[in-house]
Amino acid sequence: MNKKSRPPLTSSATKKPPAKKSASAKNTVPAKKGAPAKKSAPRRPSDTQSSFETQLRAAIATVDVAYTLTTPLVRSLENLLRLAARTLNSAEASVLVRDGEGGGLKFMVAIGAVAHQLAQVRIPPGKGIAGFVFASGQPMVVADAKGERTFYPEVDRVTGYSTQTILATPLLINGETVGVLEFVNRRGQPPHEPFAPHEMDWAARFADSIAALVEAHETAGLIETLFTRTLENARREGVAKGRGRTHRDASGELQSWLKTVQAAPEHCDLLSLAISLQAIAARGEAERHLCRDMLEAIARWTDRRRTGESVGYLF
Repeated sequence: MNKKSRPPLTSSATKKPPAKKSASAKNTVPAKKGAPAKKSAPRRPSDTQSSFETQLRAAIATVDVAYTLTTPLVRSLENLLRLAARTLNSAEASVLVRDGEGGGLKFMVAIGAVAHQLAQVRIPPGKGIAGFVFASGQPMVVADAKGERTFYPEVDRVTGYSTQTILATPLLINGETVGVLEFVNRRGQPPHEPFAPHEMDWAARFADSIAALVEAHETAGLIETLFTRTLENARREGVAKGRGRTHRDASGELQSWLKTVQAAPEHCDLLSLAISLQAIAARGEAERHLCRDMLEAIARWTDRRRTGESVGYLF
């Protein structure tokens, strides 16, 4: 929010006079006798409106900054995917992530001739080689895609592409599969040479870095969305001020919204904790101190538990 500029300082006299008149009083012309006294001008509505507009512009600027969280991550994913495809001499490469809680997949990032078309494609749960790798957590190399029973031909039908050979490896975070890294065909004209076993090791190394970026992207996306929802709730609170609306009402709305979010359960749990802490801390200074003390106590308790010390009670 822009700070209001201070009025210029007036130079002080060497000797302080007994009573110094204000600038406004000095420049005031004495009123004629019998003339009605002038009343001070009431505060114009435009003053309040200007203040609101300043706050709104600052909020919008913050939103613009918040939405830059995911953009650098997507660019990093694209750059790393290009490097991986070049290393494996692959014509097409993509990162698939879960599409909601049903087990389906969607293309998060893709490079190649049909990359823009893949953004609209969804793979049903358990379908395709990528679906098999996602469900099993095991990498897979297919020399002849058309002859593989798990192959999902709908993607080729939608894009007009001809898939011949595939290498797919899971994206793992702490042992949990969060997506699939997939390479399709070689560079150049068909027939394409199948991917070799040693290339699975190369793909797995790239998958470790890509999985970390995918995890960070999902977390950043949830933070962006939560920020937008929080800003909207703050706007509603301003409109509904004086109608008995409380921080508890806003927190309840955010918790209800969070139940509809299609994201990893652990990410939703973290956001739920953040919403609850914010609601408590917003009630006053004592509550903020209580939240801080509780978090510090939990951190000490988990540190002792990690090192094998006797943990005892939190407080």
